[in-house]
Amino acid sequence: MPRRSLIVPFGILFTCLVLVPACKKKPPPTAAPPEPSAPTSTVSSDYLLFAHLNVKDIRDGAIFTEVKQAFAKAGGGADWDQLEGRIGREAGVKPTDVDAVTVCMTEAPARGEPNFVLIVAANRPMPKTSAFGLNPQAKPDARGFYQMPGGGLIHFPNDKTAVLLSSALVPQYLEGYAKNQTSGWPLTPDLTKSAAGHTAFVVARLDKLPAEARNSHEFKDFAPFLTARTVTVMADLKGKELSATARVTFPDATAASRAKEKGQELIKMATGEVEKLMTGQSDLAAVLPAVKEAHRTLQTAKVEVSGSDLTLAAGYKADFDLGQMVTEAVKKIQNSAEKITTLNNFKQVGLALHNYHSVYNAAPVHGIGPKGALLKNANEKPLLSWRVAILPYLEQDNLYRQFKLDEPWDSEHNKKLVDKMPKVFTPVGKPGKPGYTHTQMAVGPNALQLPAARIPTSFPDGTSNTIAVIEAAEPVIWTKPDDVMLPGAVLPKDLKKKFGGVQPGGFNVAMWDGSARFIPDTVSERTLGLLLNPRDGQVIPSDW
Repeated sequence: MPRRSLIVPFGILFTCLVLVPACKKKPPPTAAPPEPSAPTSTVSSDYLLFAHLNVKDIRDGAIFTEVKQAFAKAGGGADWDQLEGRIGREAGVKPTDVDAVTVCMTEAPARGEPNFVLIVAANRPMPKTSAFGLNPQAKPDARGFYQMPGGGLIHFPNDKTAVLLSSALVPQYLEGYAKNQTSGWPLTPDLTKSAAGHTAFVVARLDKLPAEARNSHEFKDFAPFLTARTVTVMADLKGKELSATARVTFPDATAASRAKEKGQELIKMATGEVEKLMTGQSDLAAVLPAVKEAHRTLQTAKVEVSGSDLTLAAGYKADFDLGQMVTEAVKKIQNSAEKITTLNNFKQVGLALHNYHSVYNAAPVHGIGPKGALLKNANEKPLLSWRVAILPYLEQDNLYRQFKLDEPWDSEHNKKLVDKMPKVFTPVGKPGKPGYTHTQMAVGPNALQLPAARIPTSFPDGTSNTIAVIEAAEPVIWTKPDDVMLPGAVLPKDLKKKFGGVQPGGFNVAMWDGSARFIPDTVSERTLGLLLNPRDGQVIPSDW
């Protein structure tokens, strides 16, 4: 099955699994840790891999409700809906609409991609015209199969089930699951019975892996495990307690003992890494309870050998409130997204200046004159800002044509366009006045100079060492020829105060080479001054 066809359904499965950790109210301190599930016996299977996830078991738990509540606290109630909406638009089904996901990999060929069957069972009808990236105009073949983008097939045996599969498995599927969604191939009575009642169930036949895969250098640290014949794993989520057991069957007792030694070694290494997190990461304070429980889980994990079987059992109990953890995680994701969006906006502005320069052999500094022309000298009064000048190079040509270029920014006509400021100039994550922007140039004797800049002659220090556009502390009307003005013979001592404040930790800039970057607020006044000056002839320090 092509990887592209599997991304969306695996994304649904992953989303559900990631949200499993509990965030319920803290229980009494005397509550005991969960007991791992009793070791399961080896399950008969001819497949390389069979896995079943009972999503409904997770979704219907009180834990899931509290996770959504934490999302609401972090983002005003819309974040979870937005997350599900994005997945739903791409997959045609939301994670909370899914009841179960079953994956079957029949074999692992020495060459090419393995053959897959992936079954997604939902609790409401799926839209065949858009599910899993299908083209709305896609038509099924005579057998009812749709061609997936990038390869592979999708079939809808009923209105609430979607099956993604490799074309090589179509004959078996049509005689199996397509006719009988209870026990048809690739389901078997043994696998169905073994998976029933568990939150997650996995059985893998490692002896069906190609020899080159088991002997691969990249897996050398796990070589003792790769001699195993079968691995069976089951996990159960009860409230906020997760218990898991794995039974690994080896050819003989000696191989099982070697794997036990390696397993204990890996657990010890993992415990040490967790201990480092517990003592050395101040930014992990919000998730420290979860890290401590992971440490307890590793310390109490049981690794036992009985004959040729190795059993690993562990239990994780989230006897802490994860609401704050989710809230902090959402905030960090939001901050990261805002930084990426802002940086991309500055990148677009920098490229627009370059494209303007390619046409006119110069780029505007501060503003433009009558008819949108570059200023002829430093004493000429600009009518509109440089931001207006580059609109055609920001895919805003229609807005540009609405300006009367022979009139100033505050003329009766042009003032009406202030509120039409493009998003590329809009501050991200910080509400501001409509039509006001922090995206500005720094203009003065020791910065950019009127009337225009020519690349590369205006930048003897190098275009990669000179700031073109910077995130100013005080916003200005975007159409007005207004920027950070530094008129003095020397730069002010409080230079850094003129920039930043929109996002925590620093400010964004676009360089004259077309790149964009985030400068931390720890940058020195001297370094910032050198970055603003295109012709000081000095080496830029490393604190930016």
